[in-house]
Amino acid sequence: RLKGLGTRNQQRACEWDVEGVTRASMRRRPTHVGSPPTLLLRLLLGLVLPLCLAVAAALGPCRSWLVIGRCSGTAVPFASRPRVLMRSSPLSDDRTVAEAYLSSSGFSDDELHKAKSHYGSGGRRLEFDVESSIKPCLRWLSDLGMSELEVRKAVAGCPMIFDVGLEKISKPVVLWLKDLGLDASQVKKTILRCPSLLACIPAVNLKPKVQWLKGLGMDDSQVAKTIVKFP
Repeated sequence: RLKGLGTRNQQRACEWDVEGVTRASMRRRPTHVGSPPTLLLRLLLGLVLPLCLAVAAALGPCRSWLVIGRCSGTAVPFASRPRVLMRSSPLSDDRTVAEAYLSSSGFSDDELHKAKSHYGSGGRRLEFDVESSIKPCLRWLSDLGMSELEVRKAVAGCPMIFDVGLEKISKPVVLWLKDLGLDASQVKKTILRCPSLLACIPAVNLKPKVQWLKGLGMDDSQVAKTIVKFP
């Protein structure tokens, strides 16, 4: 294209070509999508914001429960035990008076769940009178030499103790065990191994089995040892 042009004309033609190429390259230059800080901010918002919303949705029921507990004055026991968020069972505001009292006495959600599963199929609710049933039973179990943990274990394994009555069922069972030759520590060990003994009627459920063991040739001491090991 430059043949036949003078030197000056050739120089002008080259300048026109360079200017045209520069303009064309500028037209084809991709648009700028944003500075690195802007990209980082968008990335953080895209990842952190959904996570925050999910955490807020998960803690919503717990936050409302804590507010209710604070207003009703029941949040004090949990102030010294901040593991409320790590409890294995869901928090519930529809507990019965008996369940609320047991919880305030140190029973965990797992122990209450076990007690309800033993009390009835489908997790029957614990609806006992606190003053006439629960408190006397807890004091009596403690008088047998049980620690707080052992008392909770016995109640979780036999919540029927609140229902059958101390004077009619549970206390006669302990007296019957002592009549067999068991001392206080053996009675406690036997009850902790099989808490449901506290809801048995000795004449109906226990004495026939002792007679059967004696029929096998066991004496009183052997029967007592067998009951302690395998109640």
